[in-house]
Amino acid sequence: MISGPPHPTKGKTEPMERQIATQDGLRLWTESFGSRRDPALLLVMGGTAPGIVWPDELCRLIAADGFFVVRYDHRDTGRSGKSDGEYDLSTLAADAADVIVGLGLGAAHVAGQSAGGMVAQLLALDRPELVRSLVLLSSSPDANGDVRLPPRTGLPGPRPPVLERVARLTASPPQGPEESLAAAVDGWRVLVGDTVPFDQVYWGDLVRRVLARGQGPDTAWRHAVALDRTPPLTGRIAALDVPTLVVHGERDPVLPLEHGEELHRVIPRARLWRIAAMGHIFPPHWSSAIGSLVVDHLRRV
Repeated sequence: MISGPPHPTKGKTEPMERQIATQDGLRLWTESFGSRRDPALLLVMGGTAPGIVWPDELCRLIAADGFFVVRYDHRDTGRSGKSDGEYDLSTLAADAADVIVGLGLGAAHVAGQSAGGMVAQLLALDRPELVRSLVLLSSSPDANGDVRLPPRTGLPGPRPPVLERVARLTASPPQGPEESLAAAVDGWRVLVGDTVPFDQVYWGDLVRRVLARGQGPDTAWRHAVALDRTPPLTGRIAALDVPTLVVHGERDPVLPLEHGEELHRVIPRARLWRIAAMGHIFPPHWSSAIGSLVVDHLRRV
């Protein structure tokens, strides 16, 4: 279980924003922390979420420990370009490769959250020369965009809190901006789980920031379709030859612990770190502890 004193900050870093072109002509928003002279860490957020969901504190702490940290908005999220058609996660993996190449990062460490971890796996499979190591947070080799569908490989599906929330939204969709804001905050509450304090102010502010970046209603649909169009990765990731840290919460309501255990079982050079009280996403006040786990892995590499 995560505990301990706050991680010391060695100095503040001012983030820098850039737009990177993809192979098919979209522009992706990126933001970097730290020195270009340091080894790079690319942060890949989960489906439907823009890069700012990675906490600012986490980015600054890892940068202060000697890494050039980059977060970015997937296509169809935040300030990145909007696509015309459907795609699968391999398109998002190609976007991640374009960010690494476009920023001149060489080979980068890559950390992916949830579906972002599946994007990271595909990136390491399709462009191994760009990936030095992987960190897979609350991720899986097999997940669906439609949470009502069971994973195709027999892994367990989402737990009742997630299914009940989907049922509530289906039966009574939010009406107007205030109800939409409250529903979004409630969604983060479900993902954080009920075993740690929920910071209503932090998540409410984050939802407002996400909406202010132009997040459209088609984002969730496009990324859900991308997940459903992506075959399970279990048969492919056994070929990964990259140091991998799997971090998974024992209380994950979206991708239960068995998903992280499967990644650990199949990926040859993977280590698994279980966190007893963590749900699907870590609360912001855990940024120091999560950052320490990530930095320890990067230094091992």
